[in-house]
Amino acid sequence: MTTENPLVKRGGRALLFVVLLVCLAGCGQKVYGPERVLPEDEQLFVRAEEAFGARRYDRAMELYQDVVTRYPSSHVAAAALLKQGMIYGLTEAYGKADAVLARVAEEYPESPLVPVALVESMTLSYRRGDFPGVIRKGVAIPDTLSPSDYRMRKYAIMGDAYLALGDTVDAVGAYFTACELAHPAERRGVVARLRETVSNLTLPETREMLSRVHGKEKRGYLLLRRMRALAEEGQGDEALKGAVEFLSLYDEHPVRDEVVAFREALSQTHFNPRVLGCLLPFTGRYAEYGRQARQGIELAFQSMAAEPGHQDFQLIFRDTGSDDQRARQAVRELVEAGAAAIIGPVGNVESAAAEAQLRGVPLITMTGKDGITASGDFIFRNFMTPRMQVRSVVSYAFEVLGLNDFVILYPDEPYGRDFMNLFWDEVGRYGGEIRGVEAYAAGTVDFSRAIKKLTGLWYARPQVPTGMQAWGRVLPNDAKGSGQVVDFEAIFIPDGRKNLEMILPQLAFHDLGGVYTLGTNLWHNRALRKGVSGHLGNSIIPDGFFARSREPKVKRFVADFRKAYGRTPDYIEAVAFDSASLVLSVLSETPPETRGQVRDALLVVNAYPGVTGTTSFDETGDADKALTLLKGSRRRFVEVGR
Repeated sequence: MTTENPLVKRGGRALLFVVLLVCLAGCGQKVYGPERVLPEDEQLFVRAEEAFGARRYDRAMELYQDVVTRYPSSHVAAAALLKQGMIYGLTEAYGKADAVLARVAEEYPESPLVPVALVESMTLSYRRGDFPGVIRKGVAIPDTLSPSDYRMRKYAIMGDAYLALGDTVDAVGAYFTACELAHPAERRGVVARLRETVSNLTLPETREMLSRVHGKEKRGYLLLRRMRALAEEGQGDEALKGAVEFLSLYDEHPVRDEVVAFREALSQTHFNPRVLGCLLPFTGRYAEYGRQARQGIELAFQSMAAEPGHQDFQLIFRDTGSDDQRARQAVRELVEAGAAAIIGPVGNVESAAAEAQLRGVPLITMTGKDGITASGDFIFRNFMTPRMQVRSVVSYAFEVLGLNDFVILYPDEPYGRDFMNLFWDEVGRYGGEIRGVEAYAAGTVDFSRAIKKLTGLWYARPQVPTGMQAWGRVLPNDAKGSGQVVDFEAIFIPDGRKNLEMILPQLAFHDLGGVYTLGTNLWHNRALRKGVSGHLGNSIIPDGFFARSREPKVKRFVADFRKAYGRTPDYIEAVAFDSASLVLSVLSETPPETRGQVRDALLVVNAYPGVTGTTSFDETGDADKALTLLKGSRRRFVEVGR
């Protein structure tokens, strides 16, 4: 029986080429006279080659034998033996071929043609269907075989033989090794055989190989096969988990696009581009936030439905119960209901984000929690964050007010420390100076000590190791003596109403009423405005929404919300309204065919005009927006015009 294989055929042609190359190289090692007359051994070999090229195999065999017999020490003797073995193979005299090819290694062990002969012997065994013989010969050939392309061919032929014997696992193992050794020109063919073979592994075989195979590229092929095998056995959820695992591990891999398409196909079992899911807490500790967000989303839906051609959109709400497990289950239910995207949740979002990423459904969260969009490429966030607040305030301070020198007075707890670090970094990014930093403990009622440290009681410049941050008061180099030193233009205070009602009057008492006070959205509190009376005059703070804005779209939203619900909306209602409006506009502009297309469309949203500001998403899925800035004016805040 003769068995053909494309890799074996290409290998055979390569062997013929190598024989000729080696022989010519051998001839080139000698220097002849002007007439360049070849020695008799080489002349005889050339005549044999001419007969071989003319397919006069009987004559070629005689001439090659003459070379071996008459010139056994010639550098072309090994080549003549090799060519005899190849002629026996071409004429299907396989026994004689094996015997002659074995003599190459036995009689000429130092010849560069030894690996050619060994691999040719394997090739001939494969052609005659002696697959166990191929494997025996391959195992016997040492891995020190040089050059490496012969090791590659050895393993490629062994893979073919294992496959012919029905041993898929060992065939994959041999192809893996061949791929590692293959040159770029040969690799494509080996990889094609590998992938075809991997696709025939059973789920238990794939798992067994994953337990012992190392190397990211190899494991990537096996992970894809495991996903598909799981899906074939009806374990869709496990297959989806495998896809998410793969995409988290591999930024680049030959099958990455296939994994993306595979996940997309699994998640498209239920998909309706006119369905928007809403995942909110209507019970539990976050229930009030859920109620507020629902009203904002419903108002956005009503506004969209009033437009021609949008009456067929559907909203589906699910209650998270402020519980992680219920949130996961709710995501599954919304996906099964066909949701093209999901708005929410608020509060705890990690479990919902993990499930949405697993299912491949865009989730637009409303949370300030750091790093939530790192959960995956389907996770978005449209919510005010500490970083947004700091960037908005600092950019205004530098670009509009022209400030450069600041101090920070902050509560020594997580909220205060986070804002302190963000503010310090952002000022540094603008090239500004932090002149002093002071913290105060929880429960502090007298802030004069901290204020005096920033202005009147100073420390020598701290001697700190290179690279360490200097804390405390930092004075100008020429500061001498005692007394108040106000070398800053603004003071940043990231705190809430209770402490601000004590701090702001004390700043005025210490003659700091003329510096700007910068804060966070916690300052935008009606009770605070009453408590600090006239101490807000130089205050600048950010907020995500300002119901008294002069912007026409905000006025219209506030009026519609009051009409529908009888009260003035706050930030949660506004950001929920914007999130739903944005997603509904994406779904309506060019109806997507997959949830992946919804995700891609969200990523290219550019300056969507909402009531909480213009919104774009960065490459991580995080909202990039300029917040509303407010300025203290007597006993209230007013909107700042840039």
